[in-house]
Amino acid sequence: MNEDAIIKRIISRMLRDPNCLPMGLALLNYDICFLNLEEDITVFKATDTIYLNRKSDFLKSRDNEEAITFVLLHEICHVMFFHDARRKWRDHTLWSMATDYMVNGLLLYLSRLFNKDLIRYDPHKMFSGEDRFLFDSKYSHMLEEEIYDNLAITSDVVFRITQDMFSESTNDSVLSRQQLSGMSRVIRSEVAVRKEMIKRTDIEAIPLTGSQSSPDEGNLDEDDDEQEGIRKDIEGNSSVKPEDNGLFVESMKQRKDGILLFKRMFEDVLRGHDSMESKKLLDLLSGARVDWKRILRDSLNRALDRSADLTWGKPKLSWLVNADRLPYLPSYTEEPRLGTAIISIDESASMPDRAVTNAVDIVCQAKDKYKKIYVIKHDVNVTWTKEYEDIGPYEKKALIERRHSGGTSHRDVFKEIMRYVRSHEGDLVSAYVGITDMESDITECQDLLAGFIPRIYLTNNRALPKGIIGKVISIY
Repeated sequence: MNEDAIIKRIISRMLRDPNCLPMGLALLNYDICFLNLEEDITVFKATDTIYLNRKSDFLKSRDNEEAITFVLLHEICHVMFFHDARRKWRDHTLWSMATDYMVNGLLLYLSRLFNKDLIRYDPHKMFSGEDRFLFDSKYSHMLEEEIYDNLAITSDVVFRITQDMFSESTNDSVLSRQQLSGMSRVIRSEVAVRKEMIKRTDIEAIPLTGSQSSPDEGNLDEDDDEQEGIRKDIEGNSSVKPEDNGLFVESMKQRKDGILLFKRMFEDVLRGHDSMESKKLLDLLSGARVDWKRILRDSLNRALDRSADLTWGKPKLSWLVNADRLPYLPSYTEEPRLGTAIISIDESASMPDRAVTNAVDIVCQAKDKYKKIYVIKHDVNVTWTKEYEDIGPYEKKALIERRHSGGTSHRDVFKEIMRYVRSHEGDLVSAYVGITDMESDITECQDLLAGFIPRIYLTNNRALPKGIIGKVISIY
């Protein structure tokens, strides 16, 4: 199988595993190319491309697909954790080692969460044998900055040489410096870590403009504002004021706390569970709120688009012959069939009439994506139903009129939806929108509703039950 097909298959599998989906999506932002390099380099990244070296000992000495999967996950983790930007003043070699230790420990942990039929790599094989990747279990639960601080004490860079990776004067170079967006320097190092000597080959990004500095020097240009600020004015006074050390220490502590929070939240997102860390981060971001009507409009349009394309679209031939390896690929040449949008309104809910009216308006705005609207009003039982071709001002008044009052249950609602589906055989139910305060038995009876129906709940309840299938949108 050719290399492009292998890459497509690997990323396709990542996109099908919900735990690996964030990394699969991130890899879609990069072209992935193979090179024949004599350098002892396995992988390196340019601005928008990830390069793999066919001749590397790492790829040649392991199962090809497993090794490529691991290398791509390893490289995209460096991107997702902003390792280039976070290096700052730190030694390039030790920082590269620290981030490798962190990423590889994370990939060992995530290998237990990934679907092994989709994400195929054995981390222990990657951490042993020819040209192995760095791993030390003692670093598994440490931040990159913490690992770096430990390496700075326990290790010593005994040898380092820097050279251009590709010379612009060499016409037969595989890539030019311009193509690599300035990524042109190879740093070869030998690092003594306790009783072990580790050989490293790292790539350093150098800007295309400005002075070329050594790995141990600052990256400031002579014309940079920072450099100008260090020069004294004509009276001999420096224009740079000394920093408040206390504020600096506090800002560094906040930065480390933020990075730790992000790391824990990222792991929890991959696990697919809520956590205190993710809630803390959402609280930090709570200053930027999105209007619930915009969220509902977007969610409904997505649900209607998906139901038409994926439920009724004729499959592509390429999917039929690779059904066990590719996600479903519909053929968009067939005209999509329009279905019915179902709305249930909880009569006992404390939902404001204005919110119900706005929600119905949003459903009506998507009229070009469905044929009919079926409305169900209920408390404990279904009390009223009606099918509409369209909903005007008069109909909206009838919908917000409360006819009953009592407890709340969705069991009869879901049964009524399935009765409607069976009695309209051949028609599509495009989406279900439930307007409710969520003080109901949804989690106990939601399995009554067919899995192919997209579900959206609109609620004003702050305390939401766990285990809801579908999208929950809050209006408060």
